[in-house]
Amino acid sequence: MKLKAALVLIIPLMCQITPILSNDDEVDQSSAPCPGRKAVHFYAAHPSEINGKWDPIRYTDVTLNVGFAFSGASGIFTAPVHGIYQFFFSFQSTRSNVKNNWWLKVNDVSKVLCHSQAGQGDTVGSMCTYMAELAQNDKVTVSQVNGQAWATDASRTITFSGSLLLQKSNCPCTGI
Repeated sequence: MKLKAALVLIIPLMCQITPILSNDDEVDQSSAPCPGRKAVHFYAAHPSEINGKWDPIRYTDVTLNVGFAFSGASGIFTAPVHGIYQFFFSFQSTRSNVKNNWWLKVNDVSKVLCHSQAGQGDTVGSMCTYMAELAQNDKVTVSQVNGQAWATDASRTITFSGSLLLQKSNCPCTGI
């Protein structure tokens, strides 16, 4: 139990370490904070059941949109900068023997298939993830090709989220 508490405290401290000058006054600028770096994070939910084809799914409950790169009204994430991004999408299949096929697409090209099929009277939650290098202005969407997914305002079982993990474009202060 004490070990878990120690790890929780150590990890945030490690993330706060910034480069310091070495004995020969050289510094590794690759991880240095840069005012030109962009923070991008979003989380959105669809508050009701989805039946049949939805391409793309629109998310009316956008609770986080740091960097304003996601439009819930259109269901489209637009990469604001060249970088490495990670996305998650989830859905809860309904209590029927229906095949659910969901695709994550980049620039309208299918990249990840998330599939579920529960027996009559059963339900199953599915979560899929995708990580990739995207160019500036690449578009990412999630689509239900077929199936039936369940959600309510309170359940938040149909979701789409993502984050910029590493910006690849040049930093104005370091040139990296």
